[in-house]
Amino acid sequence: MVILVIDGLGRRLLDDHAEVAPYLSGVSRLTLDAPFPTTTATSLATIGTGVPPGEHGVTGYSVAVAGDDRPLIVLTWSWERHDAGLDAREDVVPERWQPRPTAFERAAAAGVRPVTVLRPEFATSGLTRAALRGGRIVPATGLHETLEAAVRAAGRPGPTVVYAHHGDLDAIGHLAGPASEAWLTELATIDQLCARAAEGLPPGVGLVVTADHGMVEVPDEHLVELAERPDLLAGVRVLTGDFRARQLHALPGAADEVLAAWDEACGPLAHVVTRQDAIAAGWFGPRVTDEIRARIGDVVVSARVPQIGWVHRDRDLFGGRVPGMHGALTPEEIEVPALVITR
Repeated sequence: MVILVIDGLGRRLLDDHAEVAPYLSGVSRLTLDAPFPTTTATSLATIGTGVPPGEHGVTGYSVAVAGDDRPLIVLTWSWERHDAGLDAREDVVPERWQPRPTAFERAAAAGVRPVTVLRPEFATSGLTRAALRGGRIVPATGLHETLEAAVRAAGRPGPTVVYAHHGDLDAIGHLAGPASEAWLTELATIDQLCARAAEGLPPGVGLVVTADHGMVEVPDEHLVELAERPDLLAGVRVLTGDFRARQLHALPGAADEVLAAWDEACGPLAHVVTRQDAIAAGWFGPRVTDEIRARIGDVVVSARVPQIGWVHRDRDLFGGRVPGMHGALTPEEIEVPALVITR
């Protein structure tokens, strides 16, 4: 079996542009919910471990680390900024920070051969070591090469599970916007390559195409620039989370004031809740361990509508000024397809 994650391919985006992706649109109507926050690191950790964020601990794009006031950027396993280059793998050892056996380690123990097809630069990344470890790493660049490598590995004798990831659609969506011309061109290419791969599936091998989250377009005028809102950062010790799902770790005694400030500023545009209420509502799964609880902000904010995001020009990649965003609990972001393809 091959599990292919097309980063950013939300169910509603696929449905809205079925004419661009006729093959994938015609395969299946099965829809799954991504975990919260609807962000790549959290979803890949859920796929890789088989447990929700409250147990694997990747509770957002960036996460608070005990004893440090710098956010850990989980995708790059770096401190403070996605592009800062401050490698955190020695400070926060991935295998210790996420010690649960992964699905790949459990598969190997059960006699199933696990294979992971990734871009070469991700082979030893902190996220791979934390959540996707245990499979034989096969490097591949581009979807054509990725699918070829994945199908070839799955076709070998004996039970095999192959995980593969393709990130270009998400990257284009962030920079140009979902449904932009460049995004639609990439979606059409993905559709054609998946159709071609389906034709070449060996007997007994299935291909499951899914995603980690959807995406919405947020116009620049609807972005809240936190660098210009001292009222929203007052009392905040560490700002973590995602553009559309911020988590606020408060200074001692300041959590109530932070909650009130964000609740007043957001009004009906966002859910603004305490950590306890988010956990009680099951946002991070049915169980949150004591260790993971501390990684969640004292205040958790999730956009209710597509037209809002919270950015910080000094802390976010590209200053947060990207049209395509995700992270919140809206259907556009949380619903993903699960397309089961067999010959």
